[in-house]
Amino acid sequence: MGYDTSFHPVDVNLVATRLLPYIAGHGGDGDLDDLIARAVLLRRVRFRAKSWALGALEAFEKRGIDGPDPDLIVWGRPFFIVADEPGQVVADVLRYLATPPDDVDELAREMVARIDPGLAGTVRPDPDGTLPDDAELARSLSRRMRVLRASAAALAGGVATVRDPDGDEEFEAAVLLAREVPLSVLELAAALTPGWMSRGYTWPTSLCAAAGVPATGFAAPEALFAPLRELFPGIGWFSEPTITENYMVGGLVAPGDVARVRAELSARRDALLEPPGREGWAGIAADNLLKIDEALALAGHLGFGFAEATEVYSGFEGELN
Repeated sequence: MGYDTSFHPVDVNLVATRLLPYIAGHGGDGDLDDLIARAVLLRRVRFRAKSWALGALEAFEKRGIDGPDPDLIVWGRPFFIVADEPGQVVADVLRYLATPPDDVDELAREMVARIDPGLAGTVRPDPDGTLPDDAELARSLSRRMRVLRASAAALAGGVATVRDPDGDEEFEAAVLLAREVPLSVLELAAALTPGWMSRGYTWPTSLCAAAGVPATGFAAPEALFAPLRELFPGIGWFSEPTITENYMVGGLVAPGDVARVRAELSARRDALLEPPGREGWAGIAADNLLKIDEALALAGHLGFGFAEATEVYSGFEGELN
């Protein structure tokens, strides 16, 4: 079984103060509209930036230029970022987050120029692919939260099933809540602050387990659903301190532990690379330790937590960060 993995700075305060209360039924149905509107804009920024990343990759390949690793600038970092150290990556993520969709091209051309100033005027964004209109994007981005809110309302009212508000599909309310809340709130948080893409057994708790070192600071993602468990204690909430399957959140690092976890992973780098080295994929592991470090750096800068997850992004399906 393959895993499309990802590493996320997670705004746990947003989850606690906005997303979980919404699912629990507090406030009005439109209480997340401001977040969804922001996520729609950012989805357009992300799409345009990745179009430039793909266009740059094609240009490098056609010209035989040894550009940056595609697993970093296309299938790794969010947006389109060319940088040599985590501090610059953090600064560039913040710039993209503050950039309107219509101004992405200027920032993307700067990234091309960092690779080769001579290419800045010749690279074009990849023309393939389109996004739905804003209304459809908003529906898509809010769908999971609306279904979960309806599930909580159904369960509180003694109703066992809930219908998808955008279709005819019917779900068991308890099962949906128990299984989907952590990933759903993470996905919306990631729509507002994108994470890093990966593929394979590259998530931090897996690398720690393979190396026989403790995954210090990582715990089950209780913070992404705990208040709802208090409301509905009778359902079996799905929660693991590491990734065990597709479509889940694994280990979560609390905001106060992010700096310590980042330092410990850095100190244990050689040990973490030893098993992949024996198996012939040390280079891939090293690239992913860099991605993890950059994501932790952004989380630390923003005062966020950090989480590993599966199937938030998929290169095969064109769902990029």
